[in-house]
Amino acid sequence: MFDAAFYREVLPERVATECQGRPDAVPVVKLHLANGQVLDLCHIVHLADDWFAAQHFRAAETCADMDLAFLPYGLVGLITVSIHHPTQRRIGFSLEEKPSPQVPQMQGRGEAVQ
Repeated sequence: MFDAAFYREVLPERVATECQGRPDAVPVVKLHLANGQVLDLCHIVHLADDWFAAQHFRAAETCADMDLAFLPYGLVGLITVSIHHPTQRRIGFSLEEKPSPQVPQMQGRGEAVQ
């Protein structure tokens, strides 16, 4: 199963490696979910213990609008990384955006669980 460490360390390193030596490359990262849905990622927003939040493109053709998805790690069955020429795809996965750090989960009336 892909976990927070994968999204924080392995995925960005792999994408950077794929783009190395290709300054015009547009990286495209897709999450293939167990329910058959495929999310075209813009960036990872937050990593928690059991779930993560990710911005994804509604339509790859325009990359104009995004949605925010909250997903349990176990829902992701496959992740694909591909490289496109800017004439095929103008925006892809962003290595510039870093996920927010994990914070203690809230319980009850605002009491943090340690």
